[in-house]
Amino acid sequence: MAIRELIIPKGMENIYDRKLYAPGVRVGNLLYVSGMLGRDENLNVIPEIEAQFVQLFENMKMVLEAGGASFESIIELVGYFVEMQRDFSLYQDVRDRYIRADFPAQTAIGVRELSTPGLLLELKCIALVDN
Repeated sequence: MAIRELIIPKGMENIYDRKLYAPGVRVGNLLYVSGMLGRDENLNVIPEIEAQFVQLFENMKMVLEAGGASFESIIELVGYFVEMQRDFSLYQDVRDRYIRADFPAQTAIGVRELSTPGLLLELKCIALVDN
């Protein structure tokens, strides 16, 4: 039976304690990163669009690093966009600051709303981790 390791980076304990999910779960050499959001460590939504997307990637970076991975390790990205037509190109610009080569598989889905008003993007990923 595979062993599940919860990945809860320092500063993200409130996600596990208050929202009741792990920011990441590692099983073998795969790291599953929960949907990351553009929130600060107090779970406040970042209001400006680009800053929200940057914070989302910074949050994802924390989980990847805590799980032994990096942006180069990502094999799949799945994004849920509230305003996909408006925001997708800005998302791509921000994404390209963090992922520069060996682009992962990617899916973009338009949704009506996310868990908290003001959130515009939720992004989850799967990364391959060296054992």
